[in-house]
Amino acid sequence: MKCPIDQVELDLAGRTFKCNTCDGAWVLEDVLVAMLEQSASTLVALPWKPRPVDQIRPCATCGAAMQTVSLGTVALDRCAEHGVWFDAHELADILGQAKQFKDKTPTPHESLLHRLAHVFKH
Repeated sequence: MKCPIDQVELDLAGRTFKCNTCDGAWVLEDVLVAMLEQSASTLVALPWKPRPVDQIRPCATCGAAMQTVSLGTVALDRCAEHGVWFDAHELADILGQAKQFKDKTPTPHESLLHRLAHVFKH
């Protein structure tokens, strides 16, 4: 894998791949979800929001142009198939916002409890 900015090889760094030149990080999306869930201590959903294209960066894996997106307050580059690029310090910023990505989809267990509560209130 190559850094989308410097085109140097990325090094494995724990659950991410790091560029030793620009301090950016390449993170697989399922790994990002796991990191955010660990940080938030709950299930999360990633509300990707498109943003205007200000630069086009290649995917670290396939080299195709990545989507420019926002997650929370952070502007990112994303290849839906391969991962997300974080410039230096952006991964820490996202992990700090982890609780705002709490998945609001009720689990089957929560849905059942909600329905039972509704039935017994009347």
